[in-house]
Amino acid sequence: MKAFTISTTLALLTSLVAAAPAPAPAAAASSLYQIPITFIGAADGKFTQYFFTNGYGSGIYNNLSVSKISNPGGATCYFYGIDGSFTVVSSGATVDVGPPQTQTYGYCYAS
Repeated sequence: MKAFTISTTLALLTSLVAAAPAPAPAAAASSLYQIPITFIGAADGKFTQYFFTNGYGSGIYNNLSVSKISNPGGATCYFYGIDGSFTVVSSGATVDVGPPQTQTYGYCYAS
């Protein structure tokens, strides 16, 4: 009886281990990476928003009239303004927005 109980317990444990689901594959690091972009306006007004570096676009919901956009590096980013501006900000650059205007949408691609 003791041998039967031990063998049954071992069989049960073995089946539970074998039935355990495989871990999910890790997502590519570049698809999860984000960079902080700083939007700069007049009178020291500014805000920072994070953007994914895989091209996933994000809405920008801040009414600051932006005159410069600063990118610390790691991706090239593209931004659209409310009055039709289109600004490209290369990795590690700070670029003027002309004319200054509220930004509405942006996306970045890893360099």
